[in-house]
Amino acid sequence: MELQLLTNLNPIGPQIASLLRSGQYKSFNMAVAYAKNSGVGRLYDDLATFANQGGTITAVIGIDQSITSYQALVNLSNIIQTNLYIHHDKGAITFHPKIYSFGNKQVERVFIGSSNLTAGGLYINFEANVGITLDNSETANKFRKEFNDYWQFLLNDVNTKSSDNSFIYHLLELGYLADETKQTVFSEIIDKVSGDAPFISRKQKETKHNQEKMPPPSSIGTPLLPSPKLKFAMQLSEFDVSPKSSDPVQLIPKDALKIAPAFWNWPSLYTLSPKNYPQFYAIGFITIDGKLLPETHLRIYYYATKKEFRLQCKDIKRNGHPGDIILIEKNELRPLEFHIELLRINSAKYKEILPLLTQKARNSKTPDKPKLFGYF
Repeated sequence: MELQLLTNLNPIGPQIASLLRSGQYKSFNMAVAYAKNSGVGRLYDDLATFANQGGTITAVIGIDQSITSYQALVNLSNIIQTNLYIHHDKGAITFHPKIYSFGNKQVERVFIGSSNLTAGGLYINFEANVGITLDNSETANKFRKEFNDYWQFLLNDVNTKSSDNSFIYHLLELGYLADETKQTVFSEIIDKVSGDAPFISRKQKETKHNQEKMPPPSSIGTPLLPSPKLKFAMQLSEFDVSPKSSDPVQLIPKDALKIAPAFWNWPSLYTLSPKNYPQFYAIGFITIDGKLLPETHLRIYYYATKKEFRLQCKDIKRNGHPGDIILIEKNELRPLEFHIELLRINSAKYKEILPLLTQKARNSKTPDKPKLFGYF
């Protein structure tokens, strides 16, 4: 059995790429905490070649802290298809392994350490990995069994889920994945504001050897996202409207929150109220009977005591009637703004929108009258 230390001076990325191209192995398995398109893109051609030549690739990718990106998973899925698994635990347990293994009938090469499936982890960052070449010695066979047992444990865990592109997009909608097309790097601003910390940025020449070992990204590009849900509509119940009520709120079905939490900016933009309710303040542009009202503030919150998701909009409360529809539109680039239009029963736009309300939800206020809602 042979051991090799791989660090930022001798990064793991070129080693993996070389073995994928070598033709020596029939299987390649990896389990990593995080994946970015920067890492997948630089191995994409090698992974695709390996698969096209009959190799089997299996990956278990973690999505904790919403670091793994939609784009990375879609590109991986396009290559390995049903052998892509996603792992996440809703509790406090973080999925954090970084393992890459090659083999034929049995595991022959293993890399274990700190490198995630990102350009930094594979080529640039200060990382520490151990490359292990296994032989048929007693020690190697013992390790091989332990490794195989752990790999099966990962695959069979209750939180390891088989994935496809539809499931990946659903995870993006639920806020579990990053969208690399919207990410902005603020490091330069942070450095200028917080300039007293005793750290430096390494000169380009100091990391030139790393840059030279990092291949350019594949020409795969960035996967386009399906059209996001930017419109929500629901029928108003008797509870949602009242000219006199002191509680100017509308109940948003909890099922609506579960279907598309990102539409409501849940939970990323919510803070705790003085009574410990998750709440979010937005700017509202409200149109009633063709008239745009003055800009107002909306409060959206989860009322934990009654387990209700609520929109606090006084103008809708005072002017709406049971059966009217509220149409809420969101600008993807301006998440703090919501445009709300009150659609009167039997108006032309009401008749246009009503067939789109394909979901039903019951609530404690009107259990005998399911509320119709829908996204589009």
